[in-house]
Amino acid sequence: MDPIHLSVFSEIDRLKQVVIHNPGLEVDLMVPTIMEKLLFDDILHGEQARDEHALFRGALARVADEVLDIQDLFVEAMAEEGAKLAFIEDLRRLVNLTDATCNLLRDMPSDQCARSIITGIAWDDIPGHTHWQRGFEYRLRPIPNLLFMRDPAAVLGTAYSINSMATWAREREPLILSYVFRHHPRLRHTPDRARLYDQVTPLLKGEIRAPLAMEGGDMLVLSDKVLAIGCSERTSTDAVHHLAESLRDHYRSGETGFEHLLMVLMPPIRSAMHLDTVFTRTSQDECLVFPPFFAGKSSELLNVMSIDLRNEELRFTTQPSLLKSLRQVGIDLKPIACGGQDYIKQQREQWTDGANAFAMAPGVIFSYSRNTGTAEELAKNGYTILPVKKLLADPGINLLDGKKYLIQLECGELSRARGGPRCMTMPLSRVSA
Repeated sequence: MDPIHLSVFSEIDRLKQVVIHNPGLEVDLMVPTIMEKLLFDDILHGEQARDEHALFRGALARVADEVLDIQDLFVEAMAEEGAKLAFIEDLRRLVNLTDATCNLLRDMPSDQCARSIITGIAWDDIPGHTHWQRGFEYRLRPIPNLLFMRDPAAVLGTAYSINSMATWAREREPLILSYVFRHHPRLRHTPDRARLYDQVTPLLKGEIRAPLAMEGGDMLVLSDKVLAIGCSERTSTDAVHHLAESLRDHYRSGETGFEHLLMVLMPPIRSAMHLDTVFTRTSQDECLVFPPFFAGKSSELLNVMSIDLRNEELRFTTQPSLLKSLRQVGIDLKPIACGGQDYIKQQREQWTDGANAFAMAPGVIFSYSRNTGTAEELAKNGYTILPVKKLLADPGINLLDGKKYLIQLECGELSRARGGPRCMTMPLSRVSA
């Protein structure tokens, strides 16, 4: 297998390698009594969600060289000698597994063990109690949020971040990503120095008591010199400062070229849990936004702290909006309104991830079909609307012909999981035209 070389210097360059996760049995094991703790507003119909996700994967493959599933990568990483036992020990320390559960995992073949760590393991029986008396419990709970591959890790230039999740429901995911980066045959060549941010390792070593939360939905690579990071209900200010210090050190040593970090101060609300739920880049000179936070003279404009990474000491300046901050670092973007010009539609479609576009190439983006106001606004700006089934039925459609396309995804189940197309992807590499 050829090594994978990390390279993400843009949100819109042509996609080369991307990691996703088909929602598996972990979705089917989720029950109503625990769905809110697992960050879901409803239980999903697993078979339909998988069908919708398969269409998404098929569309990604029309442009990307490789579409990889994190479960496959994890299975392959755990096959490395010693990786399975080391992971079980780290998992035991992270989530306080019982000895019996650890022994059960140790006795499994490495591939079955890896899959069980994702799908979870239900109790066959709880002696002396019914599930209704105690509330449903798991021997090892499922992790259905792994569908949203954007959050537990992120590639920044030729380096990467192993993030620290803000909620109990997702604490296992960064550990999985850490093992994939360090043990997978195609990624283990990546030097430890390339790890810009990691709270998992010091937590397991007992060097810190509580990690600083930072999630990939708040991390946008807007050029080879500019990063935008949201301070949200899922990403703390202290975590952004920690990352900024690491980026500054890498810049000064010549390892990365990022010069500016724009820290966007987000309201701590579920509807805007990450920066990419209200702002995503769609083309060289366009972005999709939730207008009250970014456009015009709105009283809700999000303030930005601009950090210059080139200086010996981090320097902060305050700007009244992200778009203005971007213009000052050479990125001039035209905002396109999620939901169109109607304020009610803007709110409704932001809730259903209308602003959470994912670009496979400049101007070639995904959105959910239910976000009709967003689609109409994109059409006004020159995007051809293309239902995903129509794309997959016609091999003659060339998405790299220089035109702009909005690929509309089937979303009866996926959109109910509270994450959009960008949420479901983690690019490992992109290539400029």
